[in-house]
Amino acid sequence: MHPILGDRLRLRLHLLAWSLAGALLALLVHVLMGAAPADAAVFGVPMGLLAAPISLSAWYVCRAMPLAKTGALRIGITAAGAAIVTASLWAGAGRLWWQALRRAGLSLPDDTSMTELFTLLAGVGAIGYLLAVTVHYVFQASEHSAVAERRVLESQVSQRDAELRALRAQVDPHFLFNSLNSVVGLMAVDVPQARAMCLRLAEFLRDSLTLGAEVRIPLAREVTLAEQYLSVERVRFGSRLRVETAVEPAAADVRVPPLILQPLVENAVRHGVATLLEGGDIRVRASRLGPVVVVEVGNPYDPDGRARGTGFGMDIVRRRLAATFGDRAALTAVAADGAYRVTVTMPVEESGA
Repeated sequence: MHPILGDRLRLRLHLLAWSLAGALLALLVHVLMGAAPADAAVFGVPMGLLAAPISLSAWYVCRAMPLAKTGALRIGITAAGAAIVTASLWAGAGRLWWQALRRAGLSLPDDTSMTELFTLLAGVGAIGYLLAVTVHYVFQASEHSAVAERRVLESQVSQRDAELRALRAQVDPHFLFNSLNSVVGLMAVDVPQARAMCLRLAEFLRDSLTLGAEVRIPLAREVTLAEQYLSVERVRFGSRLRVETAVEPAAADVRVPPLILQPLVENAVRHGVATLLEGGDIRVRASRLGPVVVVEVGNPYDPDGRARGTGFGMDIVRRRLAATFGDRAALTAVAADGAYRVTVTMPVEESGA
């Protein structure tokens, strides 16, 4: 089916355009052939409406010769030939209509003007058909451009989703590696505590796997997950590990990627509290500043004795932020005066975004 027939707006515009073309033809008949304005309109407007369905054939010409695969010369020759044939048929129909109107009593010029009339109709018809071809090619180019753009966007979205799935898949092994190391270390000194740690670890894993399957979770729930993990580690560190969390009410319901804080609190324990005999406080704070939410994870550290890590945790958070929010999110880390602070800034997205 012709695309115009399935699009009411385009069909209406098509009919309107050819009605105006019929009015222009009536004006030419009045000026060039001396017909009365009313009689010229009775002749011209129906001829314009007749041209509307005839010109639809231009779409099939354009479809048979797409711009991307057909040379300009071939398109020009074919379009010109189709215009001549179509315009001749339309002009022949116009002559019959002219004669019918004269027999009906309209004061139109006599048969001596038939050659002039045919020439006028053929010229107007050919120009109109070529314009129709041009319009169809413009629509064709626009549609091809839209399709190409949509494919690029779909490719980018698929690539981003694949990257996110890969990054999220790396979070669990990274966490399990650190947690199992902690369990192994505790087994050598306190088996009951190691058992308690395994139970809390199982509880945390159950919640993290459930929420990890979500695209976004409330920030308050993400902080709660971080607290669950830290409660696991508190079994091993005891009073050496102290946790402070504070989430402003305005930031609590902001939707964030699940487990985005997990690698940060792991680093705070492994490279902060674990390196100090006296331990220290891990602070997690979340606040909303207009269109962004800011989350800070702070911990003490020993500049001289701090264990060197691979940077995996920080890197995976940066990459997840970039894949999820682009340049609208950021991660910064500052170390000064025996304290290490990581700040994550994320945009506040409306519900359903």
